[in-house]
Amino acid sequence: MTMASSSDPANRFLLQDEQRTAFTESYTFDPDMIHSTRDIDAASDSEVVINKIKSTKESYDSIEYFSFLLIGIAMLWPWNCFLSAAAYFQERFKSSDFLRENFQSCIMTTSTITATVAMIVLSYQQKHAKYTFRVWLALVMNIINFFILALTSITGGSWAITPYFIYILVSVLFSAMATSLSQNGAFAIANLFAPMYTQGIMVGQAIAGVLPSIAQILSVITVESTRSGGRDAQTGEGEATSTSSFIYFLTASGVTTVSLVFFLKFYRKQRAVINLAGTIDRGDNEAHQPARRHIPLLVLFSKLHYLAFAVFYTFGVTMMFPVFASNILSVNYAEGVSSPGSWLRPNVYIPFAFLVWNIGDLIGRVVCGYPQYNMRSPRALAIASLARTIFIPLFFLCNISGSGSAISSDGFYIFLQLWFGITNGYISSCGMMGSESFVEEDEKEAAGGFMGLALNLGLAAGSLCSFILVRIID
Repeated sequence: MTMASSSDPANRFLLQDEQRTAFTESYTFDPDMIHSTRDIDAASDSEVVINKIKSTKESYDSIEYFSFLLIGIAMLWPWNCFLSAAAYFQERFKSSDFLRENFQSCIMTTSTITATVAMIVLSYQQKHAKYTFRVWLALVMNIINFFILALTSITGGSWAITPYFIYILVSVLFSAMATSLSQNGAFAIANLFAPMYTQGIMVGQAIAGVLPSIAQILSVITVESTRSGGRDAQTGEGEATSTSSFIYFLTASGVTTVSLVFFLKFYRKQRAVINLAGTIDRGDNEAHQPARRHIPLLVLFSKLHYLAFAVFYTFGVTMMFPVFASNILSVNYAEGVSSPGSWLRPNVYIPFAFLVWNIGDLIGRVVCGYPQYNMRSPRALAIASLARTIFIPLFFLCNISGSGSAISSDGFYIFLQLWFGITNGYISSCGMMGSESFVEEDEKEAAGGFMGLALNLGLAAGSLCSFILVRIID
């Protein structure tokens, strides 16, 4: 094509028109080809992202693993604090029969419904999701929430019962929202790195169950020693429950603070990978940020249905555990026969059962850290989760509410609790860790959030079914 001369002013417009024509032809000759240098840069960035992420999956850093482990602890420590503070809430609501009998169910219902709704909403907000901000916001929310709870546990005695109960439910709601934000963000980020980091989150969650159980047993022993020391039983117990709850809640705030510090350290180190993967918004540079493709939940379900079902059903069955653990008594305990300090007493035996289950859960999750022991078949995991249903009728063979047992052995019951915990930790961890192997590279973040949604749906379904189990036991 012959271009017009730019020296003649009369030909200036003709020249500009010819330039626009040449520009258009050079950029639109094939719609399947890259149309501009910006696209070339974006394509190069995409290759950098994929290569960088692949390299991170082949590396492992103990400090980074510890950061995810702390995030896992911070996720469930607050929830376990609410469970461990049952004695405090019973004491606090003792003047109301309805609240004393139903506060636990109200807390569980508020938490599971809030968490499920939050996870559904977060799962649909993928395209512009800021996963690092979600984790940061969740940790800050829990730090503030449980610091205030710690203060109210020693000053809330002057509150009327109804306002204080409403405050507790609001606190549970905020805690559940924070847990959902943390789960959605942490699993999405962990999926960008080595699978061991996902296992670190799962192990941290198990540790968050073990430590409060130990603290609860120690607090009961402390109360018993206070009584034996000659102090008034009622006064001693009331002070002990308030003090232990103060420690529970303050510890939750402290642990979450440490988790936040390590997470920020991890983020500063891996900022390049996270930014390139599109996990945060770059503000002024947003135009150059690789776009995150929205992944429909049905697409994720089509690829992860067996794994999602395994995680969902595993946690659904697991939610029967608190009902059995709270109602099964030692076959060797008789009211007025065992010594006050005996571990067979319900106020020690019941938290001991919780401890055994949580230790089993921790063992199952740690085992998944060894690749040679991983169950990699999604279908096999789904079948294994269904097989756990057998634990429910086996628990009915134990001494429920002191009504007698078909197998007169505390060892049998403890064995059941241990393996119920091991199978929960093992199957759920294998399912969560395996999800990144069955999706494309740009689907890994969304897959992590999707599996977190399956987890929360399982908890919600199980908590609702537990009300039916309570009626059957009664």
